Amino acid sequence: MFDPISPPAAHRPEEALELVSAALSDGDLEAALAQYECGAVLQPWTAGAERDDDSVRATLAYLMALRLPLTATVRAVLAAGDLALVLGEREIAGPGPAGEPVRLSGQGSSLVRRQPDGTWRIVAEAWRLAPFPGSPSGSPAAPGEPPSAADEPGARTPLRRDEPCVAGLLEGT
Repeated sequence: MFDPISPPAAHRPEEALELVSAALSDGDLEAALAQYECGAVLQPWTAGAERDDDSVRATLAYLMALRLPLTATVRAVLAAGDLALVLGEREIAGPGPAGEPVRLSGQGSSLVRRQPDGTWRIVAEAWRLAPFPGSPSGSPAAPGEPPSAADEPGARTPLRRDEPCVAGLLEGT
């Protein structure tokens, strides 16, 4: 079914991160994906984030499954023409799927590119979410998954070629 309401578009580089956070907090995976270019790369460094599917969609769905608000705080924007590097922090906090306290935070960077229509989309991201200092050391396991003690950098996660790009979905193709 075609949704006639298009997700919001970023009109400033940092707005792309803000829109991803808002969409994931609202449980709107498609609106979050709309902030990424087709072929974007996401490198999450999250405790317990080992999954079989390493696409951007799966990574965002994994975080969204926690059903907790995700906040983004932009610390710096370094713009050069149609590219910008956005540096900031993210935090997820609240009761986890089983009622356990979850508080994850970390720094990250996002490379965003101005699109031909003047909007901005994420090209590549790397960010880390780890237990907040002083919080319980639990990991952000998705509902139904046992927590893992792993806290190693995740694998490079490009969008898959067989995964429809958001731009194509919005154009109805």
